[in-house]
Amino acid sequence: MTDPSTDVTDPSKKKRYHSLPATESLIFDVANFMLQGDGASTSREIVEYINFALEKSRRYTAPEIIGILRNRKMFVSTVGYSKNAGNRWRLDVKELARYIKSKNYGDRVEAKDLPEKVRRLKRKNIMATMNTLQKLIDDGDENDDVVDDVYFGLLGLWS
Repeated sequence: MTDPSTDVTDPSKKKRYHSLPATESLIFDVANFMLQGDGASTSREIVEYINFALEKSRRYTAPEIIGILRNRKMFVSTVGYSKNAGNRWRLDVKELARYIKSKNYGDRVEAKDLPEKVRRLKRKNIMATMNTLQKLIDDGDENDDVVDDVYFGLLGLWS
């Protein structure tokens, strides 16, 4: 008879993985940060989160983090730029899914609960789109201010 405390097939134990390379770890940290918010963030917010909020043993430089944002297809630069905050970046969840599949990181991202965060972001964006379009339905497209509000609301949400 086996001792239950030594049973390796115990489903309550999480599968442990070897650590990711530094670049891959940074990519998933940035993606996770963006998924916790509204799927977009500024360069400054991302750098501050990675360097100060994560409490990792390795600190990345701002150029390293910006280089990851620029060189990965899942991070898309948007139209918003601020002198103090830098570029605004959006997470492309379709490209993130392709990247995860190409690297065979499916089990790892499930352990970090990334798929649930992606679904939550999609639902949030769809509901915000519906609420924005409802303003146009309620008020009609005769008023230019309503059309502008809806247009810029959708632009801010999806660009």
